[in-house]
Amino acid sequence: MSPELADEEQRTTGRRERNVEARRQQILQAARALLSRGGLGALSMRKLADEASLSVNTLYNLWGTREEILRALTLDARDRMEASLPKDESPDDPIEYCRSLTRASVRETCRQHELFRPMMLAWLEGEIAGHPSPIEPMAHAILMLSDVIREARTRGFLETTLNPEQVAWQIHHGAQFASIQWALGRIDNAHFEARALYGLNLAFLGLVPEERRPEIQSKLKALEPKLRMPLISEEGTL
Repeated sequence: MSPELADEEQRTTGRRERNVEARRQQILQAARALLSRGGLGALSMRKLADEASLSVNTLYNLWGTREEILRALTLDARDRMEASLPKDESPDDPIEYCRSLTRASVRETCRQHELFRPMMLAWLEGEIAGHPSPIEPMAHAILMLSDVIREARTRGFLETTLNPEQVAWQIHHGAQFASIQWALGRIDNAHFEARALYGLNLAFLGLVPEERRPEIQSKLKALEPKLRMPLISEEGTL
């Protein structure tokens, strides 16, 4: 093959790959729109094809099944979240760094509410229905959190023999419940952040050396006014 033909074939291949990637992103954008409007139940392959102005066969050829498209959305959201998190690998204060990770995660979730809110609701919908959902909460930051907790223990910032992964998961469970309340519209962005940070500091209160507990208690006290919500009576009135 001549150099000219080889160059032309390479250009043609490049255009084809760019076209494929553009249509793959077109499908993901259409899936986000359907989730936003109607939740997981609105995301059928036929509706998705109509939304993306493509054929159902094209969807299968470019992504595969509906579940694979949902997994792709999850990975894309995870990557967006990871890109927003602080990248300091040797924080001077691991506990404060955990706070910054939590704060950044919540704020990025709220900033990209058009993406994360429907995905959280879709995951919740699957859980309520009693079957595993291909969409899971955005918990990628927990890996970073457990690493920082492990470092904090090693450096003497925490006095505990507890498994760092278990501590990180427990912190995450509180933030996860707050994220569901936020996705349902029952709390606002500030309340979401306050709840996530309160759970984090509360977990650390029993793990830090005695001399650092007043600082943690001060953080908790400062967050308490932001956690207050109107009580709902048995009749459902405020």
